[in-house]
Amino acid sequence: MQMLKQEVYNLTQTLNTRQLKKERPDLAAGRDLRYKAQWAEILENLKALRAEGQDISLADLQASEKMLKQSLAKVGRLSGLSSQAIETDWQRIKLEAQFSDIHIEEL
Repeated sequence: MQMLKQEVYNLTQTLNTRQLKKERPDLAAGRDLRYKAQWAEILENLKALRAEGQDISLADLQASEKMLKQSLAKVGRLSGLSSQAIETDWQRIKLEAQFSDIHIEEL
C-alpha cells in the first residue's frame, strides 16, 4: 500500500494524505484512505485523467485564475474601463463559470 500512496503523492505533487485531501478533493473526497483498494482506485483515476490531459491541481487552477484576472485588468485598462467596471466583469465571469464552461472567445 505504501508504494501506491507514494505513486499517488508523486503524481499529484503532494506530500501526505492531508495535503492530498486538501488539494485534490476530486480524487480523495468520500474515500476511506485506510484501504489499499481506495488508493488503487485513486491511482487508476489519476492515470486516466493524465492520459486525457485533464489532470489539473488546485494550485494550477489558482494560478490560472490569477493570470486570467490580471489579463482582464490589463485589457480593461487599455480599453478605458474603470476599476469598478473591470471588477464587475470579473465577478460576472466567476459567476458564469459556476454554471457552465466559459470560452475566452465568447468574452
